[in-house]
Amino acid sequence: MTRQLVVLFIAIVIVAIASAFMPVERFVADAIRPPSNKVLTPDGVKDIASTPLWLYAWRITVIFTILLFAAIVATFFVKPNARARWTLAMLSIAAAVFHYLTLLFTSSPPGYGVSIYPLFYTINVKNNIQIYLDIGQVFILYSIYNIYIAEKKLS
Repeated sequence: MTRQLVVLFIAIVIVAIASAFMPVERFVADAIRPPSNKVLTPDGVKDIASTPLWLYAWRITVIFTILLFAAIVATFFVKPNARARWTLAMLSIAAAVFHYLTLLFTSSPPGYGVSIYPLFYTINVKNNIQIYLDIGQVFILYSIYNIYIAEKKLS
């Protein structure tokens, strides 16, 4: 099982690297989108000259979320074994990691204006607070569940 987990980890790293450079933001919505060269600062939202780091992490998060959703749907048609459970857990963990990297690099300095609470997070822009479901925590809970079930089946 350890060898399979290493292969799965390597596959996830390869997908993450490829996903960072895929312009998925063009496929997510039909709306005309503003340029993605913005970061949150203490003075508000500012433009920057280059592509921000958060965009790369966000692209990876989107791809892993789509892959996780597809894998979950696939488990509706087959009984998931330990390997499937570990795949779901690894995809969940990868999506959560890149979700939090997106939140970290959304602002300059990193982490400014973002507060994380149980199952939600807030973004504060000039004292205007926006509340969001923290999908990263949902992914972490789902990965814990899958690891528990996989280990239970192996013992």
